[in-house]
Amino acid sequence: MTAQPLTAPRRPAVLRRLLAGGLRIWKPAAVQAAVTLVLLVGYVWMADVYVRVLVAEHRATAALTASSLASTLSSALNERLALVRGLTAFVEVASGTGSLADQFPRYAEGLRRSVVGVRNISAAPDFVVRIVYPMEGNEKVLGNDLLRDARPGFADTVQRAIVSRDVTVHGPVNLLQGGQGLIARQIVYGPGKPWGAVGLVFDVGAILNEVRFDRVPAHLGFAVVTDGGQQVAGDALALKGDPLVERINLPDGYWHLALAPRTSWEGLAHGDPTFRGFQLAFFLLSLLIETVTFMAIGRRHTLERQVDLRTAELGRAKNELEQFAYATAHDLQEPLRAIASYAQLLERQQRGRLDEESEGFIREIVDGAGRLKMLLRDVQLFLAEDRVPLGCGVIPAGDPLKAALAALARRIADAGAAVTVADLPSVQADERRLREIFIVLIANAIEYRHPYRAAEVQIFHRRVDGYDVIDVRDNGIGIEPRYRDQIFEVFRRLHPRDEHPGTGMGLAIARKMVERLGGRLTVLSSPGVGSTFSIHLPHPSFRGFP
Repeated sequence: MTAQPLTAPRRPAVLRRLLAGGLRIWKPAAVQAAVTLVLLVGYVWMADVYVRVLVAEHRATAALTASSLASTLSSALNERLALVRGLTAFVEVASGTGSLADQFPRYAEGLRRSVVGVRNISAAPDFVVRIVYPMEGNEKVLGNDLLRDARPGFADTVQRAIVSRDVTVHGPVNLLQGGQGLIARQIVYGPGKPWGAVGLVFDVGAILNEVRFDRVPAHLGFAVVTDGGQQVAGDALALKGDPLVERINLPDGYWHLALAPRTSWEGLAHGDPTFRGFQLAFFLLSLLIETVTFMAIGRRHTLERQVDLRTAELGRAKNELEQFAYATAHDLQEPLRAIASYAQLLERQQRGRLDEESEGFIREIVDGAGRLKMLLRDVQLFLAEDRVPLGCGVIPAGDPLKAALAALARRIADAGAAVTVADLPSVQADERRLREIFIVLIANAIEYRHPYRAAEVQIFHRRVDGYDVIDVRDNGIGIEPRYRDQIFEVFRRLHPRDEHPGTGMGLAIARKMVERLGGRLTVLSSPGVGSTFSIHLPHPSFRGFP
């Protein structure tokens, strides 16, 4: 009888203890699971952001490689096509004097020595090949009627040359003398009608060896195709993998250079060692967070203050992780074009929606990207100067000067400068380079004008010791004598950027261009009075020069 009153009240107590025990087990497990889920979601989000950053970096690096390869390939092709134009001019003169057969072998041998991979050089009066050099190995070419050649594309190449009056390119093709080559032809005109055609055949392999496609990293594939879809080199699979494409312009068409990963851009990012390092760091940090959470939950009832401390430590660890992610993304070299385009897009979309300080931040991004773009342009221009073909001839110096003044018209007007130009003769120079030199010198004269008087720039000509000298004189702030050589050095700046913006490469580029033309660039200056930059160009020696 005494057991009954004791048994009845124990059942609810036992049940409550069981429920409480279940709650004590379930609640920590739920919290632990929630933390794990948060970490998992955080990992997925951060990994996605990090992969996109790495993809952008890999694409930027690949874009530089593709641009370098395309530039080298373009230089290699255009260097050879320039030989065709030279051959055309030679044949026009020699055929008119009747000395073509005698002079052709010596001239052709000179062309062969100028570049690697010239298979043969031919002349076809009345469009029938009569002269070929070297003869050995090219006997099958003699007698070939270019306009009746039945092979696909051969006669069409000559017809296109007749219409365009410029160099036309055909190939790669299988040659009569064996092997694959690139055929370039141009029409020679006699009095009133076409005299015939000339042609050079270049070994495709020699051109590709000059480009050095072995520089392409192993994880990237490449392909070179013509505008007609014919594969020149590389792997056609590179055209299917979201490739980066560079265009190589030819006189009557173009080639495409494609560069793409052998797997995918995302695959490259996932295989990147830095991504694996990120995964390891996140795993270790997650393990630490899981451990701290477990310990905090297990000791919740007895170590309340310690739990708070652990929670604060966990918050600091989370903040450090976010700072680490931002710093990592900031330090990675994201593509310049992506920075500029997205920053400009953000500026247009958010104009008027943000406060003035935020809009100022966006403008700083756009301006910084612009300065970097200018710097990269000047660096590439400086480095590529020796490889850009030199179209040097006798030109009126006034033409590039007019173009330079037109390009600087707004700056001249804004500065209130007066530019005085004397009569300039014809000079031995490349028009594009001379225009760029004028732009640099006149822009410097305006930028470094004296603060207390109106800017005046005088441009005149004199002839000294076999050189045509074009002087650009200003009345600006002048240059200290000890700096007159330093101003031509790369990145040399004598003034802070906030006073006089620029990359510090203008005069270095100008001097290199003048030297490429066979001349020199000098300066005479008096501090506070002004400077005179002198462009010394070799005087052309030919009959009839004024």
